[in-house]
Amino acid sequence: MNIAYLSQITNLKISDKNPLDYLKEYDEPGLEAVLHSHLIPTIILEWSRADALPEHALTIFIEKRVNLLLEALRLKLEGIEFNVFDIANRTDNI
Repeated sequence: MNIAYLSQITNLKISDKNPLDYLKEYDEPGLEAVLHSHLIPTIILEWSRADALPEHALTIFIEKRVNLLLEALRLKLEGIEFNVFDIANRTDNI
């Protein structure tokens, strides 16, 4: 769930930085549209602007991203039924 489409140079430039820090460098008009097009929850911008991550930020981010991906799949696969199985809270071995 931590995938975005960046150039190799940009990826190398930000690879060791905290997302809250590097997002500030790119926070300008149009960034929200880019994040949306990459199915990245824009809540990460709110966290960056507040300079703070909430407790369980990664879980929140991944959950929101999964929902965006599922929404995109439903639109692309309109008319095709598919099921989603959430195994995040399972305690037994699969």
